[in-house]
Amino acid sequence: MSSARTLLPVVPDALDGLLELENPLFLTLRNPLDPDAGGVPVPGAPIEDVSAAYWRVLEALPAGTSDLEGEAEDDLPDVPLLIGPDGRPVVHLTTIEVADADIALLAAFADALDQAARPEPGPAYGTLAQALGELAREPDCLWPEGDAAAVAEWARQALSPVLHSPFEGPRGAADHELLSAVLRRVAGADRIALDQDEAGAAGRVVASVMYAATGDAHAVV
Repeated sequence: MSSARTLLPVVPDALDGLLELENPLFLTLRNPLDPDAGGVPVPGAPIEDVSAAYWRVLEALPAGTSDLEGEAEDDLPDVPLLIGPDGRPVVHLTTIEVADADIALLAAFADALDQAARPEPGPAYGTLAQALGELAREPDCLWPEGDAAAVAEWARQALSPVLHSPFEGPRGAADHELLSAVLRRVAGADRIALDQDEAGAAGRVVASVMYAATGDAHAVV
């Protein structure tokens, strides 16, 4: 199975949704709405396969990532923390290795949710559309109150840290090389001081991840 190494800024506010997809979204789609019907069919992305791919991606994240939620911890073991020229922390930066097939499954799942959330989803997506509609009416859920489209949009944003490259745009390739070089000089250090150019690249990557995960271009980490 081919895989890709992906440079990833570990931004807790952008990873919250990814870490929370299993419950209730995957659990609901895996469990039968009708005890005689089985799980919810997801065209092109069987939910059991998607769920397994999701867990493999989570296992690729650095140990302790989930402890960053809610500021339970402020450091990741064996993952360097980038420090800006002003002496303040910028972001933890790491590389993760993920299977191309797993990313393809998660992308197909997100596309199926989008299709099911359309006003006329088509017969193949009818059961999935019904499930999303029921989820949208659940109180106190992670997605904004709304309809099936709100659930689908939230799920795509939750998956964005693994589906969206933060190195897009005219400066993306240069930022990727600059931050890759930062990691190459780690030599076991748990904190790395950045110069102004490196801090600018790190800030752009964090902003890109946050925008993809929340849709808020002004979000600050």
